[in-house]
Amino acid sequence: INMSVVLFAMGGYGTYLGFKVRAGEGNEEAFGGELARELHPKLMAGMTFFFLLGGQGGLVFTLMEKRPLLESPHAISALAGLGLLGMQGVLGATMKGKPEARALHTYLGSGIMALLVAHAGLGLANGLSF
Repeated sequence: INMSVVLFAMGGYGTYLGFKVRAGEGNEEAFGGELARELHPKLMAGMTFFFLLGGQGGLVFTLMEKRPLLESPHAISALAGLGLLGMQGVLGATMKGKPEARALHTYLGSGIMALLVAHAGLGLANGLSF
């Protein structure tokens, strides 16, 4: 549940800001007074950081429960999501002045968010499986 809050609050608002930047509205003020184009990368980097921390907690709980490590669909989707978030961050940092890279960043980011929503559902199913 905690990680779902991170996904939907930070990730959801960060995605919304990303689409605002894409639409040419990046210089508008966002929550907290920062510009949308400044807050978007901070929110998404923060979300990735919290997912990395949450993943460590998930690994610890899996070990404590004596369940197989990295075999559940939730674990596999976590590894895929974290890897894609890393690629997305590199793409975001290097896309300046490249319209094709910006388009890829938009589509990849949307796909990652869809994957993470499915990941949340897998986590809920995993938690309710006891």
